[in-house]
Amino acid sequence: MRSFYLVVFLVLASRAEAQNVSALAVGDSLYALGNYSKAIANYEQIKNKKESVYLKLARAHQAKGTLDDALANYKLAATSTDEAIAMNEYGKLLITKRKFAAADSVFSELISVYNTNPDFYYQRGRAKELIPRNIKIDATDSTTTAEENLYPYIQDYKQAVALDSTHQKALGELAVFYLKRKDYKLVEKLAFKALESYPTNVEIISTLAQSYYHKGWNEEGIEWFEKLLELGQDTQFIREKLGNLYYKKRRYEDAIEQYLGALNFSPEDDYVHATLAKLYNFTKDLKAAETHGLLAILYKDQPLFEEYYTLSRTYEMKKDWKNAMKYVNRSLEENPRNQKAEYTKVVIADNYYEDRRTVLKLYEEFIQKYEDGKYAKYDPTLRLARERRDKLNREIFMADGEEEE
Repeated sequence: MRSFYLVVFLVLASRAEAQNVSALAVGDSLYALGNYSKAIANYEQIKNKKESVYLKLARAHQAKGTLDDALANYKLAATSTDEAIAMNEYGKLLITKRKFAAADSVFSELISVYNTNPDFYYQRGRAKELIPRNIKIDATDSTTTAEENLYPYIQDYKQAVALDSTHQKALGELAVFYLKRKDYKLVEKLAFKALESYPTNVEIISTLAQSYYHKGWNEEGIEWFEKLLELGQDTQFIREKLGNLYYKKRRYEDAIEQYLGALNFSPEDDYVHATLAKLYNFTKDLKAAETHGLLAILYKDQPLFEEYYTLSRTYEMKKDWKNAMKYVNRSLEENPRNQKAEYTKVVIADNYYEDRRTVLKLYEEFIQKYEDGKYAKYDPTLRLARERRDKLNREIFMADGEEEE
């Protein structure tokens, strides 16, 4: 009789094990095909689940997007550092779910056992960076100590790079950190180190391009922003930065091309239209300058003094003095202390008004207003205004003499 029960037990156990194996195999196939809900249903049928099954459940839930269920199953799978794969994935998901302190603990535990794994340091750095903290600064701390206290995550990124000098993400985080601190030399050192092993890393190239941009190295900035476009990274940010670099180099046609590209992403961007209006003024395409100047005014909220001023300059170059005066007056209504607009108004009046004495008075008022300024002796508008005032005085004097005769 005892033998009979043993046989029955073995048969039942064998069937249960076979069912588990079958459910696991079917679940794996469904997971591989992307049918995550049915895969989960098969994994759930397995009795006396081991950590490996909970890991499969966690992965399926994460792929499905049910992240809370994924976290619950990862927690059951990541029972110790022996389950390093499960703990690693669990920690990353905790970061995704913004449970940064918990993620910090998970990766700290992993590091205590696997202290030569660079990615564990990188992931802990990610978690630490996002943990809200109360910062206390000691004036007696050295620069290095202060950095460690203010930015504890930086040490983890540095350790990741120390263990793996090609760790792209850690190098990228460090480069961005030092870009924000304007340590451009270190940014470039880190970026070129990363590019040695991954020459087309667009995140690194973008950081390098921005470093040159802010540093004022325009040619180098152009080179690396152009590289991003070559790699298919076409964004409004890249187009505007590249356009501005060409603007600074006075390569106006190239700048126009980039700002027109920026409009593809934001057709009603008043800043881009205003910049195009200025650029078309430089290239003497006054019709295009007028169009973009009017669009900048249409799309921008107050204040509009800069856009009105640019449009007045366009009409000035077109010798449309009526519209030039109209828009320079609008500019000055919004910003009465805009010296360049005031000077432009006098120049427009010089061409628009027939009464020379009225024009002379405008020049004299402009000179009187700004001649005592701190940098007046270096001001080109004052120099030009004085020269024109003197010439007008001579013209009026000669005209008066002719009338007397």
